[in-house]
Amino acid sequence: MTRRMRDESGFALMGAMLILIILMAIGLSLIALSDTQQRLSGTERVQESSFNLSEAALNAQALQIGRVWPTTATVTCDPTTSANTYCPQASAVGNGYTGGDYASSCQTAPATPMWKTQVRDNAAGEQFWTTTVNSRAAYDANADGTVWIRSFATVQCKTISTIALVSRSSAPLAIANNVITANWFATSNQGKKVIVDTLGTGSQPSKIVLRCNSAPSPCANYAANKGQVQPPTVTTSSTTSSQALTATQLQTLESQAATAGTLWPAGSCPTTTAQLTSPAGGAPVVVTGPCNVSVSGNGQINSSATPGVLVIENGTFTLGGTVNFYGLLYMVNKQASSGSVVNIQGNAQVNGIVNIDGNGGITAGSSKTNLVYDPRAAGLLRGSSGAAISRGTFRTLPPSTP
Repeated sequence: MTRRMRDESGFALMGAMLILIILMAIGLSLIALSDTQQRLSGTERVQESSFNLSEAALNAQALQIGRVWPTTATVTCDPTTSANTYCPQASAVGNGYTGGDYASSCQTAPATPMWKTQVRDNAAGEQFWTTTVNSRAAYDANADGTVWIRSFATVQCKTISTIALVSRSSAPLAIANNVITANWFATSNQGKKVIVDTLGTGSQPSKIVLRCNSAPSPCANYAANKGQVQPPTVTTSSTTSSQALTATQLQTLESQAATAGTLWPAGSCPTTTAQLTSPAGGAPVVVTGPCNVSVSGNGQINSSATPGVLVIENGTFTLGGTVNFYGLLYMVNKQASSGSVVNIQGNAQVNGIVNIDGNGGITAGSSKTNLVYDPRAAGLLRGSSGAAISRGTFRTLPPSTP
């Protein structure tokens, strides 16, 4: 008995088994840790994929409204709304996101779109998104050229939402800063009075520039010795361009007018001062024509405080009575007329500048000064150059934030 108790055989096996158990515990712990890290890595990858898609949707939406700015239309977009003028093409958003994470919709909510964007109006001076933004109009209601864009992306049922304040960018369209640019100019009477005030509200007199190409003789038909143009600045130059804007620039103005609801398509003609007045956002009124616009009586088109732009592509413009026009009058003269494209009669008055393309001319002269130079009119034309995210406003929101 004593010998058996002193026998140490088997103790080595017990030690080996203890070490094996410890090693197995360590191995299982490492496997569990590796599995956890893999799950966390997968979750992070899906979150990153969702964030990337959300950011891409937001950028695509900003690019699209930079082309067609939303002044009245409600803008909410997803992959099914590509036909909407204000929405980006689904391919423009999704072409770069075709990997495994984006291969299928959320299984628990299959109706959830892969991405969605919303436009909301901003408040003056606002730089940070708040939940009150969601209750505002889904377009630029305050006409300040700035809106919020919010985008959602759902990848493998993981939703990420991003927001940013987006401002419209524009660039000036250059047009001659002459009180009149036309092929010819004539007055309808020979009275001793000022018919064209070339100084007006400017610091220096503006020019009347005439091309005189195949024009009536004389192409500057007025009583110079009776002070009808004061200060006298009439010049002739056959090398002056007969087209103020290119076709592309004209299309930009048409797009602005269409967005603002001030585009008059072929077959329709404005007849009232209100219909010819530029909206608060400054978009031009564009009349496609053919249309001979004639306004008389009393009233005004635009105002001294807010001059506007009237573009008539095909047609003529007659202003009579006591109506005042403030701003830029641009006659594209697509009908290729060599006659009087602009007629200013009675006590009517244009306060700004007049530009007539081609061989068309302008006739003025009646009871008072019919044309007064305003240098602001030359700076009213703006061409869209897209939209840009305001610095410091891009943020990620919890998807549950309303």
